[in-house]
Amino acid sequence: MSCPILHKSATILLVGAGPTSSAIIQSTAAHADSVVAADGGFKSAQAAGLDIALVVGDMDSQADLPGSQAAATITDQETTDFEKCLAVCAADVFLGVGFLGGRLDHQLAAFSALLKDQRPVVLVDEDQLVFMVPAQFEIDLEEGLPVGFYPMLHVQVTLQGVQWPLRDTDMHPAGQIATSNISSGEPLRVQTDGPGLLAILPARYLGVVLSVLRG
Repeated sequence: MSCPILHKSATILLVGAGPTSSAIIQSTAAHADSVVAADGGFKSAQAAGLDIALVVGDMDSQADLPGSQAAATITDQETTDFEKCLAVCAADVFLGVGFLGGRLDHQLAAFSALLKDQRPVVLVDEDQLVFMVPAQFEIDLEEGLPVGFYPMLHVQVTLQGVQWPLRDTDMHPAGQIATSNISSGEPLRVQTDGPGLLAILPARYLGVVLSVLRG
């Protein structure tokens, strides 16, 4: 989908209509420069008291937006509201709340959007954050934390700093995966030969993850 860019800032928080809370939205917004709501996510962002720069979607959940609210109605039914937001926004890094949990098909569609978009996008809920791992990624994690890595495509991965490390391992959804792993206390280092590996880390490391993804 080709759309003109309607909103731009360094870090944009996208708010979806899925399960979330005002506390999560507000804590995540502290890391962002602006907020864009995906259709029904407007109500969640509004309830959290945020200034919403733009509402984007097919507006099947929004019949009564304030007249002063900037909005972009995109009726294309081949893309999700999350993808529509990404299409009309430009940022160095995107954050997303309200896209994890709830309906499984919506969550899978969000993961698919992460795979399609080459920009850093981090999805956050109360317990975890999910993002597509860049070619090289390293952060310090304390020992004993749950971490997971799931290949959405065939990728070759080296994974260190976990209880069950991998070295130059072919990973595939129907083959080797690395979910239910545990941090060892040594630096977490991940190398992959291409996009396609989802990382699942504790939500409280959002600031650290963002510092790495921003470069």
